[in-house]
Amino acid sequence: MGFREKYARLGERYERIDGPLERFFDPLRRKAAAFVSGKVLEVGVGTGLMLPYYPKTIELHAVDAVPEMVEAAKKKAKELGLNAHFYVMDAENLEFPNGSFDTVVSTFVFCTVPNPEKAMKEIHRVLRPGGRAVFLEHTKSDCRLINWLFLKPLDLLLGWLIEDNTLRETHRLVGKYFKVEHEESRYHGIVRLIVGRKEG
Repeated sequence: MGFREKYARLGERYERIDGPLERFFDPLRRKAAAFVSGKVLEVGVGTGLMLPYYPKTIELHAVDAVPEMVEAAKKKAKELGLNAHFYVMDAENLEFPNGSFDTVVSTFVFCTVPNPEKAMKEIHRVLRPGGRAVFLEHTKSDCRLINWLFLKPLDLLLGWLIEDNTLRETHRLVGKYFKVEHEESRYHGIVRLIVGRKEG
């Protein structure tokens, strides 16, 4: 069973799993939303945990590979009164023209996406030159001990449960495709907020 099927089975119950962690993520979600402007694409919207943080002034487009997640996010956006459009779409195959968006947002997506490099290329492609890419992601820690004692066991559990990979170095992948303007880490690098600009 792949990640799509696992997330589809979870549906709105995903928030019950992730919910206890949200109090730790709340300050970083708020910071991530502060970098957002214009026509915005959120890749991997899930059940819409980022939606309450977005300013009402943006034009939001949001995609997820799991239809059940898209429906949950659509319902939440309606309750929040957001100007939002939703699509069932794979992060590795974004069906938008080149340079379509002023900002692209990804929160806790690159720990799950099957082909991170392909997804990063797609984000770079659909972002306009000078546009901003905002990533809030689980990443490999800067501390080797934390990786072995905490993240490796967690990786085995979450890999089995939702195909999650806690040991990816997404921050390095962002730097390969974008000029990093802001980066901060929490919990010895287990979570990072990275903001990059598309040059050209």
